[in-house]
Amino acid sequence: MRFPREMEWFLRAGELLRAIQGDPGRVDLVLALQQLLIRRLARLQLRHGRLQRARLRLKQRLLRDRLIGEKARATKELVLKIQDRCDGLEHLRFLYRCFGDGLAAVYHAPRDHRYFYFEQRTLARDRSGSALGTPLFRRQYRALRLGIGAGLPVVLTEVTNMLRQGDACVLAGDEPQSLELGSFAQPGSAGTLRRHELLRTMKLLARKGPWPVQAHPQALEHQAHLNACVQQAMAHEIAQAQAEPGLRYVAVRSDRYLRDPDCLQGFKGAKSRSTMSIQVAPEMAWVPMQPFTLSMEAGHAALFMQGAFQLFVDIDVKVLVSHFASLGVHAMALMDGVTALEIASDPDDLGHGAYRISEVIFQRIACEFISLQGFAQEMAGVLELAQTPGEHDAGDGDLLFAPPPDGDEVRNYYDDEGPRLH
Repeated sequence: MRFPREMEWFLRAGELLRAIQGDPGRVDLVLALQQLLIRRLARLQLRHGRLQRARLRLKQRLLRDRLIGEKARATKELVLKIQDRCDGLEHLRFLYRCFGDGLAAVYHAPRDHRYFYFEQRTLARDRSGSALGTPLFRRQYRALRLGIGAGLPVVLTEVTNMLRQGDACVLAGDEPQSLELGSFAQPGSAGTLRRHELLRTMKLLARKGPWPVQAHPQALEHQAHLNACVQQAMAHEIAQAQAEPGLRYVAVRSDRYLRDPDCLQGFKGAKSRSTMSIQVAPEMAWVPMQPFTLSMEAGHAALFMQGAFQLFVDIDVKVLVSHFASLGVHAMALMDGVTALEIASDPDDLGHGAYRISEVIFQRIACEFISLQGFAQEMAGVLELAQTPGEHDAGDGDLLFAPPPDGDEVRNYYDDEGPRLH
């Protein structure tokens, strides 16, 4: 395991998140989970800072003392080891924030949080420097306690990967509400007035009640297949689960995978040329989709973070295309590194509406463990906007649904090539 000392904390955080998912009204658990995350993140931040200072001292020593020979090599190796350790701590902080992402996704679907993640188009906002241990964080924590006291689920942006705008986010009402707390601690009557205003705002939102996300029954069924597959793999080294025609989950215990990297070749059996095998891992590519901390059981999520098993999602793209066809939509697989699929109402006249689905959106099938049919229905709904006059601005509609300039040059990826491993 990569972080064996963190296993107990991963399990505790996962159990708290599952309890909140089962009863979103338990805002006391919302506070308890964030208190756990704050403590672990603060501890990791201190360790990271100490290592970075040690690394800087060693680099300065190389220059100041003009080390050569064996001493120089040993010092450089130590610098590299410290950097590797710092990278590991950064990843560990990301993993803890995945529980914060799961908390936010309990009350609002991840698509409602993307405004706080993306800056322009598909550019992710930069994470601000950590506020843990600063006067700003003390203001954030006071606002958190204020919201919880009002019976309102509030999450601090410090404990999430996805929320990169504001200091805190209120998870109630029709959509999440970002809070800027820069003036929260003004001295004297101004600060008192600001706190009273914030409390009134929170109480107003609390009357609307939290809006927990109701997972689609088919999504819950797929998650059940996933967790059963992981359980079998941990017991028998390798397992697979057919979630639906054209979609399969394959899990293999990491010790078996390291001993025999080719073990999956014979286990998966015959696959069509249009089947893609996507390996998913607890990395930043998961953001801003539904976090795996909600899709997996607490124990399985902890093992996934520790790298105890490898997880693959096999998608037969031709089966997905057939789902589009059943909805009266023509779909063509491009898989050019940017665009996964092109869908159109009329393949012979793209002027009737065409839309290109990026590979990032396509990854939702694997990362959110959703059904092929549900994905096709959701994407086909985008084309309906092109045929509904008055629903959007003409200029925006032209940009969104205009025929692509290279529409005559593209070809179906599976016409003459095999699938690629992602």
